[in-house]
Amino acid sequence: MALSVLSGTLLALQFFWGAAVFVLLLLSLFLRKMPRPILIVSFLLVIVSFFHSFLQEKNQKSDLPPQSEPSTHQVFIEDIPTIDGSTFVSLAKIENEKILIRYYFATEEEKRQFAEVNPGLVCNVKGQLAEPQPAKNPNSFNYKDYLSHQGIYWILEVQEFEGCVDRSNWKQGLTKLRFQGLRRIEREFPPSTVGITQALLFGETGMIRENTMKAFKELGVVHLLAISGLHVGLLFAILHYFLLRIGLTREAASWTGILFLLCYIVLTGGSPSVVRASFMLIILIIGKQTPRNIGVIDSLATVFLIIVLYEPFSVFNVGFQLSFAVSFSLVLSSRTILQSSSSFKQMVTVTIVAQLSSFPFVIYHFYEFSLIGFLTNLLYVPLFSIIILPMAIITYLFISVVSAGWVMIPYQILLEGIQWLSSAVASLPFSTLVMGRPNVVLLLGYLILIYFVFVGMEKGKYLSVVLLFLFTFLHLVLNNYHPYGEIVFIDVGQGDATLIDLPYNHGTYLIDAGGEVLFPKEQWEEKKNRFSVGEDILVPFLKSKGITSIDALILTHGDLDHIGGAEAVLNEMKVGELLISPGSGEKVEVDRIVKMAQEKRISVKEVMYPDSWRGERDGLHIVSPLDEDYEGNNDSIVLYGEIGSKKWLFTGDLEKEGERAFVTTFDLPVDVLKVGHHGSNTSTSEAFLDETEPNVAVISAGETNRFGHPHPEVVERLKKRGLTIYSTAVNGAITYRFWDKKGTFSAHLP
Repeated sequence: MALSVLSGTLLALQFFWGAAVFVLLLLSLFLRKMPRPILIVSFLLVIVSFFHSFLQEKNQKSDLPPQSEPSTHQVFIEDIPTIDGSTFVSLAKIENEKILIRYYFATEEEKRQFAEVNPGLVCNVKGQLAEPQPAKNPNSFNYKDYLSHQGIYWILEVQEFEGCVDRSNWKQGLTKLRFQGLRRIEREFPPSTVGITQALLFGETGMIRENTMKAFKELGVVHLLAISGLHVGLLFAILHYFLLRIGLTREAASWTGILFLLCYIVLTGGSPSVVRASFMLIILIIGKQTPRNIGVIDSLATVFLIIVLYEPFSVFNVGFQLSFAVSFSLVLSSRTILQSSSSFKQMVTVTIVAQLSSFPFVIYHFYEFSLIGFLTNLLYVPLFSIIILPMAIITYLFISVVSAGWVMIPYQILLEGIQWLSSAVASLPFSTLVMGRPNVVLLLGYLILIYFVFVGMEKGKYLSVVLLFLFTFLHLVLNNYHPYGEIVFIDVGQGDATLIDLPYNHGTYLIDAGGEVLFPKEQWEEKKNRFSVGEDILVPFLKSKGITSIDALILTHGDLDHIGGAEAVLNEMKVGELLISPGSGEKVEVDRIVKMAQEKRISVKEVMYPDSWRGERDGLHIVSPLDEDYEGNNDSIVLYGEIGSKKWLFTGDLEKEGERAFVTTFDLPVDVLKVGHHGSNTSTSEAFLDETEPNVAVISAGETNRFGHPHPEVVERLKKRGLTIYSTAVNGAITYRFWDKKGTFSAHLP
């Protein structure tokens, strides 16, 4: 039945995967020779879930009208607000429609006042509705889809809070308890332990330090920071034992435990793993009260069926996918696990099953897989389950009753030691394997092969394991030796970053690395995890393509919007050489990057025309600067070359003076022009366009940037000449994919 519901839901929302699951359903029904009533019920569920999901998707729209100017709204704050730096964000409702509200504090005093804003408040606010932004680069996180799957279609940009009153109900009452618990941990626990403790007890990961979260991801143990079935089972067992000891009957203790589980779902924010584990346990407990014994697999399937029928879009949630995939695999493998001769062998088998079943989902969503995840899970799972989680519970309960700092000492030492060890091990080379996002064929291949690996484990045959390794090797080979090439103008906001990835591993070059201009802020305004173009856009994009090595990183000049992401690239990628404009190293920001490259033994070269470099063998030539005197934009490194049967000119921030020098020195036809200086009116002169005569113009600029790029006059100049114009501000990433002598432009946002 669960398979039927999944099939119908996916047929409505993602037809290919729905068809794949439907074929699997048919095979299961007919090969196992299921009786007619089960066949009828299964097909009815496919139909019901299909139409239910289809209607849900069709009705994915807002009832709130768009606004051209700010207006007054009455909002009901539903969840615990997030305060990070000078920003206040919360889930709320307007006229029974869910929205997200965002407000920026003017002073530190105002921030302190808002720290006590909690769920259940109804506030009158003045603000304007804005649409969430979609993903602007291939494979990147789509915030707009993420919100729409939760029924959220607007972000209310609040300008003023005019007053709030408390109208909380029982659900907000429980959420307030969660809010108070999180605040107690912030007040009473040492800063180094706050994030992990909040995650283990209340499912809140926002306070975990950025380097800790990154290390746990690279070690493949980040799932331990989410509340799992083990957490839920342990808490229920403690409560059940306590209730029996104080004299309650088993039946009364069970029903009290069920009530606790329902409340605990709200207390922990309703994450997929908690919902799954809690309802599975509830179904198993109730099943024991009935003549028909309900098995674990039945309880898992029942919970899955109910959740997907209630909320079809939950199938897109990463936590939902991982939670059910791993749980399903562990349940089906339970016989093999229990047949192991020792507890250690059982733990090894559990780790293998969990790692294998999560593998396709992890590489699809995160593009890399932890090579040492198997070993770290063997250590971390029992450590967190047997020691750290019970210590967190006991310490929290203890400080809730009495305030005693000495209780924290062993807990603090242990957590700080774990975080230090995690960072040290994660920094080792080859701790992770970057796989890139697999296409549909590869992903389907992984799912089929992993199924046969599990079947082989039960029968003691391991040929399928060899086939899985060979298939993974093929995936890695295809990443590096694909027959097509790509030139991608990556959307890094107000900045430049262009990837040139040639066929058959002939060359991978990155021209500029984006970045953001940072303005001085007071300490209270600083975010816990500051946004970084390099770490949050550029590196994930490269990893999603399976790229781990760059032959040359070319920083055209020293402006931050071109070099700001370079440090992240040098940290995460293997870079062959770093090319900079002569004299640009005198700038502090460039000098820091150069020193970092030298520490990593990366060759650093100042290049100008007519210097040759390894890119010349692939058709790329340096045509500017023409002298060694660095004067900023006009001394940008300019690259010219023929790639994919088109002649390209990458101009950096070249302005009119540099353009005059270029056309005076060269007579080069151009098919595709990367418009200089983000479309500023100081570039792309009539004389320059007359000489180069491009057919396509690409402008790299940020949406609604404060400089007004691209300038309307420049756009009009290009339009008059009949050029095809692409802009990252409007179209997101621009990709030219070519095969042999044929290629196609595509915009991520058509």
